[in-house]
Amino acid sequence: MTEALPHVLRVSGEPFRYISEAETHALLTADPGGYLAFVRGAMAAIAAGRAQVTIPPKQVFTDSASGGDFRVMPCELRWGTRVIKTVKVVGTNTVQRKVPDQITVGKLFILDPEENFISAVLEGCLLSSARTGACAAIAITTLSRACKQLVIVGSGRVGFYAAFYAVNALAVERVIFCDVVHERAQAAAQWFSSKFNGVRFEALPITAIESADVVVLATASRSPIVSPPCWGANLIVSLGADIDTQSELDPAWARFAEVYCDTLDSLRFGDLRAWTEAGQVEPAAIMGLVDVLRNPPPESGRARVFVSTGSALFDNLTAGYLIESEPSRL
Repeated sequence: MTEALPHVLRVSGEPFRYISEAETHALLTADPGGYLAFVRGAMAAIAAGRAQVTIPPKQVFTDSASGGDFRVMPCELRWGTRVIKTVKVVGTNTVQRKVPDQITVGKLFILDPEENFISAVLEGCLLSSARTGACAAIAITTLSRACKQLVIVGSGRVGFYAAFYAVNALAVERVIFCDVVHERAQAAAQWFSSKFNGVRFEALPITAIESADVVVLATASRSPIVSPPCWGANLIVSLGADIDTQSELDPAWARFAEVYCDTLDSLRFGDLRAWTEAGQVEPAAIMGLVDVLRNPPPESGRARVFVSTGSALFDNLTAGYLIESEPSRL
């Protein structure tokens, strides 16, 4: 039917803004301190009961033929006069023919708070990587005892953003990038060296590392990468083992260290799921970041492990920051 829709159907257009990867990156890196402060402030408000958040469990649909998956991640935040509704639909692209060299594909949708139409569509790759990097930086500022020497294992998108936000948030003196593709680690170290004065950036093989304060794992590894004591680091941050076929942490960490996570939904995936199912760690003993902000744990002197498998809360808070940064555009 080629004629205009009949009046009886009463179809109205749904206005929305489309945000590209380049725009998302620009908005989330223009003021890293402001972005981290917004996210941490929202989490503090949730911890204090001044904000209410609804996070249904992340739904993951696996594809055994390709080894990939797709995920549906909704979240709603009510914080004062703010109402932020988001749904992210992203996939793990293992085939990479139509979309080469991009493991995360998909979109994040921001819904109108009153009428529930999709008011903004954001490309999901760099947003997912940036919010994971921001999560890592907040975990480091909250849980680490020192972060003068930072090791980033995995120099892809997530490793880039984790280093970027950590260097902007903490008094880091030295950052070491490691990657199975050494040229990628070198490229990251060179880029950061050109942007940040007063911080030493290097690319080294993992076998050459001798000590660290904080270690960030941002890989797609299917077997553990680090075991205790891991160069004497006081905090290990695992960001890459977000499905059950991936692993970054030796099970010995479950007994050696205090264990924390982004949200308790992370207990359903990866290393944390394996540890809880094997009885190596009690789920009730694991604190999410909001719990830590509500009730900071006493200092025990033990190493700490923080695990993020990707949280719809950080998607939502990132969307909220973008709305407030560019309200006329979103």
